[in-house]
Amino acid sequence: MQFELVRNENGEHQIGGPVPQDFSIPANEFIAGFQYLGYIDNTDPVLAWLPFKVNLIHPIYTDEYAVYLDYTNPESPTIIEPQDTAASTSAFDEIDSNSQIVFEAVKVRAEQNDEIDEFEYIGICGEPEWLQEAVIPICPKSGKPMRFVCQLGSFSEIRATYSNIEPTPNTAEYFEKLNFWCDGNLYIFMEPTTRTMCYTMQNT
Repeated sequence: MQFELVRNENGEHQIGGPVPQDFSIPANEFIAGFQYLGYIDNTDPVLAWLPFKVNLIHPIYTDEYAVYLDYTNPESPTIIEPQDTAASTSAFDEIDSNSQIVFEAVKVRAEQNDEIDEFEYIGICGEPEWLQEAVIPICPKSGKPMRFVCQLGSFSEIRATYSNIEPTPNTAEYFEKLNFWCDGNLYIFMEPTTRTMCYTMQNT
C-alpha cells in the first residue's frame, strides 16, 4: 500500500525549512555539506513504528550513493558511512564548502493513493516506487534489512528560500527548488532497534 505525502497546512510532517535550533548537523567535509530536508513525525499512524520524530538530512549535491547515520541521539546524529566525507565529489562545479541552500517549509500529510503521478509527488511512504532495481539497505550495526520510511521526489516545486550559490544558466533550475540528481528520488530507510538511518538516491 502506498501513501502520498501531499501538501496540508495541518500535516504531521514537513519537507524543507531551516535547521531546527535543537538539532545538530554532524561535522563533515561533504562538498556543500548536508541539506536539511524536513522531518517525518511518528505521531502519524502510518509511520507510528518510528521510535521518534526524524529530522532528515542529506548531502544532496554530492555523488554519494548511500549515507548511513546513527540517530542514537535523535537531535545529534553521527555519520557511520562514508567515513571519508572529504573524498566526496559532485557533478556541480558551482558548489564548495561554503555553499548553503535552504528550502521552503511545506507541511504534508500521508494520504493513501495507489495511482501516484511520478512527475508531481512530494513524497511516498508505505512502499517505495523504485526508479531502478529494488535495493533494500542492510543496517551496518545489526545486519538486518532496513525499513522504508519514505522517498522524496524531484518534481514537487518546493522552492529554495535562500542560496549563496551562483549557478550557470544551464544549472540554475537545480538550485531553485528541491531536487535529487536533477530528476531522481531520495530513498530513506531506518532500522528502528539500532536507530540507524540510510539515505540513498536513484535517478533515471
